[in-house]
Amino acid sequence: MRYLVYGAGAVGSLLGTRLALCGNEVHFLARPRFEKDFRRYGLHITGDTKPLDLKSPDVTTSLNSALSRFDPEVILLTVKAFDIQDAASDIQDQLPSEVPVVCFANGINNEETLGQVLGPKRIIPATITTAVQLFPEGIIRVERQRGVGLAGSHPLISHLYKEFASSGMIVRNYPNPNRMKWSKALTNIVSNASSAILGWTPAQIFQHSGLSRLELEALREVVRVMGRMGMRPQNLPGVPLSLLGFGIFLPHWITQKALGRIVAKGRGEKRPSFHYDIGRGRSEVKWLNGAIALSGRQHDVPTPANKVLYELMMSLVNDAARHVNYLDKPRELLTVAAKAGVPGIQGYNRLRD
Repeated sequence: MRYLVYGAGAVGSLLGTRLALCGNEVHFLARPRFEKDFRRYGLHITGDTKPLDLKSPDVTTSLNSALSRFDPEVILLTVKAFDIQDAASDIQDQLPSEVPVVCFANGINNEETLGQVLGPKRIIPATITTAVQLFPEGIIRVERQRGVGLAGSHPLISHLYKEFASSGMIVRNYPNPNRMKWSKALTNIVSNASSAILGWTPAQIFQHSGLSRLELEALREVVRVMGRMGMRPQNLPGVPLSLLGFGIFLPHWITQKALGRIVAKGRGEKRPSFHYDIGRGRSEVKWLNGAIALSGRQHDVPTPANKVLYELMMSLVNDAARHVNYLDKPRELLTVAAKAGVPGIQGYNRLRD
């Protein structure tokens, strides 16, 4: 098939390289700084997988340029959630045909946004649980090899399943797109906002009794909202989320160390994504903790942990609060959380400052 990778960062470069190396025609739409590296050095997959090299990737920086010499059969949309609206408008303006769009963006309600512009029948929800980073000189480093999830009933899914599997990826098909995306959100929020706010690693977060309680409560809120919506967490490739959905309700002394080890191991050397959002004016936290808090309000489920993490994170993203006031200061974060009504927090800010 002919694939257009719209947003060739870490995820898009990994997917596109694998698909190209198993015989598909792939065009990468990338930012200028990535385009230069891709043209000069090619693309090279390393890390927790078999090394692979794509020497001469077909890459450009605009959809118009790509379409002038390439007629895609499917678009792999791998941009951040905050770029979804612009990407949808770009695709609709320049490619109004029924070319399906496979949405790998993290977060909740991205498919709905795309569907409003492009039509819901054109959208294929997808997730990737493989932890991956893109470095200069076209280096794609896989931190933890896991896999891809596809959901829904689009007629192209069976073919995509076969081609992704042929490229060496683990692939799973899920009947309920909403359940798949909400389950993935559990993995995205773990120690992400709190880690960025404090400038700490995920391992440090779970070594602190108060912060680990805040993290557990944020995860419990997700499961409670899902339950009100008639869903339970489901396993995704390489991630036993059904077990996590049960385990987070066990006593804190059981969950703190176990989840801390899992999180530290699962991320490898990759920093949580929100670390890079401080001060840049935009963040996927709106589509993760923010969307969870909004859904909680809509379904009458209290979500104070996600609400406070979202609001504080956004104040730092927009420079409305000074990051230095929270860096390496867990007491400040826990005081805000306790005042917001997060249960089980009061008193634990004394344990480590």
